[in-house]
Amino acid sequence: MRRLREGYHRKVGTPRYSTAGPLPYVTEHHPYRHRRTRISRAARTASALALLCGASAAFVTLWIVIPPLSNGLWLVAIAAGEWSLWWGLLGLIGSGLAWRALARGAGPTAWIPLALGLLAAVLALVPPFQALGAAHASGVPLSLRRYLLGLPRAPRGPRPETETFATVDGKPLRLDVYRPAGPPPAKSRPAVIVVHGGSWSRGDKSDFPHWDRWLAREGFVVFDIQYRLTPQPNWRTATGDVKCAVGWVKRNARRYGVSPDRIALLGRSAGGHLALLAAYTPEEPALPPSCAGVPDTRVAAVVSLYGPTDLVWGYHNPARPDIIGGPATLRRFLGGSPQDRPEAYALASPVNHIGPGDPPTLLLHGGRDTLVGARHTELLAAELRAKGVSHEAVVLPYAQHGFDYPWNGWGAQVVRPVLLRFLRSSLSAPPPRQTAKGAAATHLSPLPPSLPSRFAEGRGSRSRFPADAPRGRWGGREPW
Repeated sequence: MRRLREGYHRKVGTPRYSTAGPLPYVTEHHPYRHRRTRISRAARTASALALLCGASAAFVTLWIVIPPLSNGLWLVAIAAGEWSLWWGLLGLIGSGLAWRALARGAGPTAWIPLALGLLAAVLALVPPFQALGAAHASGVPLSLRRYLLGLPRAPRGPRPETETFATVDGKPLRLDVYRPAGPPPAKSRPAVIVVHGGSWSRGDKSDFPHWDRWLAREGFVVFDIQYRLTPQPNWRTATGDVKCAVGWVKRNARRYGVSPDRIALLGRSAGGHLALLAAYTPEEPALPPSCAGVPDTRVAAVVSLYGPTDLVWGYHNPARPDIIGGPATLRRFLGGSPQDRPEAYALASPVNHIGPGDPPTLLLHGGRDTLVGARHTELLAAELRAKGVSHEAVVLPYAQHGFDYPWNGWGAQVVRPVLLRFLRSSLSAPPPRQTAKGAAATHLSPLPPSLPSRFAEGRGSRSRFPADAPRGRWGGREPW
């Protein structure tokens, strides 16, 4: 009997018991019960992983369609919109794990990560489909391979040259110079002056260095500049510093192989506002350059990425939720509210300075921008169209403020060819000289042959906004 019991233990793998008494009771270590325990543990593990993947993906992708509630969530919203397919893939992985857990006998709670993962996968499709529509309207392609593989990577190169272009009130103002590689050509190159953002109170030059290097690789000499951030109010001094940089580039055009008549201003956010204001007011006595000896600050083109254009409208219509304190930011920048400083708000709003002699303008904006509403671009585009100024406005319906930072995201893939086409068209030849705004009959760049004719809405105008579209309803919804 003892040998029989030991043989049974060896066969089934149970612990040895005392030889005294009847056959041991082996419920806890029975092989089939052990197998059921092992299955249950696998189901619990799959459920936990499914919940982690599904909940994470759903949380991130929800900010594609929900306005972010804080500065940190705004960054999450950028990542969600520009890398949505990766978050959708994570959601599908979570759904697959949840389905496996259900197949292994998991409880009904496993349906939760399954539903969350599927929700994330559906939300992840919103940005690519809306980006595809914007790309089709702009006549540019999108690349899934570039999006998934991240190729080509953002341009890298040597550190830029740093120069001091002015010293104002004892504060040196510097700029970074990005030059195209190779020997200088026989013909002078066009130049792009880049103005950084940061609510007019923070930030620094070269905050988007990969874009500067890309422009240099495409044949432009890039000057990424500083301007005074303090003390505030600094609306007049910041604009004067931008004009001072334009004058410095023109004075040093031969040194850098630049044509002084082929210079464009490009700015993002607050920098977009300053670029527009400087471009539209070259001879405004109330907004002079901040340094002496700058006789000419006219530019051949201007580009604004999600920059504010009507500061009175922006003050009374802040984003909801207002995660950067829009009205407070404007009060610091302009020294008070529109009721306290109506002249300052009127003078500092680019929308109030449009005239038929203004340079060609490119406006790029995200439809879900919760820092600077896309209505700013719509208002300026309508005014440019009314005054017959050559312009192009592109709105990405899904995109957030700062959508162009991820190099191979959907937004950057749309913006790069549109920006390159605009700069090459506008800077291909020097614009006609004008002694005063509106003195020449026209200051409009012709449509390039590669630009589809459906973009033309009248003489020299290339606006994405339908002529009969009511204000605030572009694309069928309010973006703010």
